[in-house]
Amino acid sequence: MKRFTKYLTLFLTGSLAALTACGPEMNEVDVQNNPAINSTTLSPMTDESGSVRAYVGTEISVGGFNLDRVSHVTVDGLEAEITEKTIKILKFKIPALDLAQQDAPYQVWMDVYDADGESVIFHYPYYVTIPVTDALITAYAPAEGTVGTVVTLTGRNLEQITRVHFGAVTVEASAFTEVTAEALKFAVPAGEYEAGDSQVAITAEWGTATIDVTGETLFTLHTPKFDAASQEEGTQNSIGDEVTFTGQNLDLVSGMKWGEYDLIVVLAEAEAVTVRFPSSIAQTDPVVAEAALTALWGEPAQTTPVASAWRVDTTPVGPAAPVLVKMEAEDGGESNKFYLGKTVTVTGENLASIEGFKVDGVEAALVGEPTDISAQFIVPDGVTFTEAKEVPVVALYNGGNEVDFGTAMVYPFYYYKGIRLGIGSNSSSTYTEYAADNAFFYPDLGRVVSTYDWYDEALDPYAKSGNNTAISGANKLDQGAISADEYYAVKPYIFFKSDSSDKLALSGCANSYSQIKTHCRFIFDEDKGKVVATPLPAAYGTPIVMYRVVTSNPDPILNGTLTSMDYDGTMPSSGAPSLSTAEAGSNWVKGSVLVMSYVTYAKGAAPEAITDFAKIGYIIIRDVTCADLATGKANADRAGYIEFDMYWSKTLNE
Repeated sequence: MKRFTKYLTLFLTGSLAALTACGPEMNEVDVQNNPAINSTTLSPMTDESGSVRAYVGTEISVGGFNLDRVSHVTVDGLEAEITEKTIKILKFKIPALDLAQQDAPYQVWMDVYDADGESVIFHYPYYVTIPVTDALITAYAPAEGTVGTVVTLTGRNLEQITRVHFGAVTVEASAFTEVTAEALKFAVPAGEYEAGDSQVAITAEWGTATIDVTGETLFTLHTPKFDAASQEEGTQNSIGDEVTFTGQNLDLVSGMKWGEYDLIVVLAEAEAVTVRFPSSIAQTDPVVAEAALTALWGEPAQTTPVASAWRVDTTPVGPAAPVLVKMEAEDGGESNKFYLGKTVTVTGENLASIEGFKVDGVEAALVGEPTDISAQFIVPDGVTFTEAKEVPVVALYNGGNEVDFGTAMVYPFYYYKGIRLGIGSNSSSTYTEYAADNAFFYPDLGRVVSTYDWYDEALDPYAKSGNNTAISGANKLDQGAISADEYYAVKPYIFFKSDSSDKLALSGCANSYSQIKTHCRFIFDEDKGKVVATPLPAAYGTPIVMYRVVTSNPDPILNGTLTSMDYDGTMPSSGAPSLSTAEAGSNWVKGSVLVMSYVTYAKGAAPEAITDFAKIGYIIIRDVTCADLATGKANADRAGYIEFDMYWSKTLNE
């Protein structure tokens, strides 16, 4: 026993010499009384790289000997709270350090004191992070624009911003167009601004602090500035006259008015704008009338005076053929693509007499009543070509007379932009009202459908019944229980759902009887005396829809150069492809393209060839806020949405 004690004493004496780091010199080591710390046992073990971090409040653990004799610990000179102290273990918390917030960790000194309260037995460099929790703006863009221009502030913790000051005009948080932790967007607000170009400071408020957004690089605000304009004494304009006004930033002008009448903007350039007095101006008595000229610009429209009084001879000039200035297609982009079903706005002169339009010889329905300077029509789905091509457009007026309105590039399929859907939940307790209002998308209708409308309008009556005998199993149609007309009468629809493992999937209608019921209606329960989330029926949906991630050449779909709805890839075989961290045939990520096959009645099962497609669609996942993209799992509270664009074909096969 004496020999063992001797060896133990020698071992501890050598160990303490190695374990004590940077402490005061000791001529003798008192194994039984002096505390000693092994620096290699520090946890968490931080360094300047920041790969492992400690923060204010982090509990530090370290091992050694006689640590129950430690009197106190300081970090960067501040007392640390000791949470545990035994012979072998010492634990304490990082105190509230008086250091500025930054990304990189700070080096601080950690000091551990002996029982006398004065002798430092451990002096060690440690790295502590003081994270940036304040709202911080690092940049803004663009640095110039006009009223309505969307300005993006970038930084961190921007959800704390409560208002933005654009010069003397305040934009409240409720008017922000988009807010995330890293980006905040707002539109340049309407206000009384200097004509021409001016410099405007932008600041942002959060809590009790104000952030100087622009600094030395002020925002350059562009507004129209007209040169002085007048008419010679005794002169006036007539109906049909064109007049050019000069100035600065006149390319911003979106319209001009003479009194209450809209003028036709023939040309708007930076230094000149030309307008025409339309035939819609009613004759006055006397025929020469005087009214103010004003210009419209920005969004919402701002008004700038051009001339306080301008004379016009209102004598009618007689009927005239419609004159085209321009045609603009809804969601047509810079190339002004005409997609089926989209509204085309026509600007011109003498348009009130228009009775209709023809696109490649196919009649196009009017939207509303044409005015003298504006008309609208719907791109007809009756076109017979399958590849995008340039076709003639004519206007019909005054009893069927035709006037050439040039050509348009027509894409013979549908395009829907910025569709947002909530997600179904395995538990009604986490189902959101947003999901109820934005549950399903019907591409044939071009419409997002709520759970209430799905149920009340019986959009899928067989599923609503709770016992859909038309579907005999997953994605399997029983043609003996439903006719072709009945099958096609139920329009295909898509939706998203999540399960108990937080798996998020894009669901096919007939994939499972337990998918539609992940969506609910919020209705009043008389027994419970409150509104509760009530699941939709546990039944298969009727349309058979299959999906597959497009991994081979999705670029034409992603970049908008798709010209036809052809498909020669692997057949879609998934009824519920899911969000993942890596893309594969049945796993999608933000930015993925999925092909969607609406199966024919004759096939009634997963497609084996393009002839089994009644219709085809391409879905582009643009954004996912209802899940953690790093894990591929749905948010626990199911809050958020999936945003996607979609191309959808006409009927291919029946």
